[in-house]
Amino acid sequence: MKCWHCDSDAKAICVFCGRAICAAHRKAKDYFIGYGTKHKSTLLEFSSTTATNIKEASWCGVCAGEDVDTY
Repeated sequence: MKCWHCDSDAKAICVFCGRAICAAHRKAKDYFIGYGTKHKSTLLEFSSTTATNIKEASWCGVCAGEDVDTY
């Protein structure tokens, strides 16, 4: 697979858009999986987070994410 920017051998895939990227063009960005919070099922239960943050995820530097409200 070749880098989307320069056609050299790719070393990673952008987790946001799927573009192949080489080591020279790879950028890093936080990647969040599963947004929002769980709703309480009873008054005694505490709400908990459902998102996981992957730090330094491979990013192509081209694509842009869009914030979306979750409930």
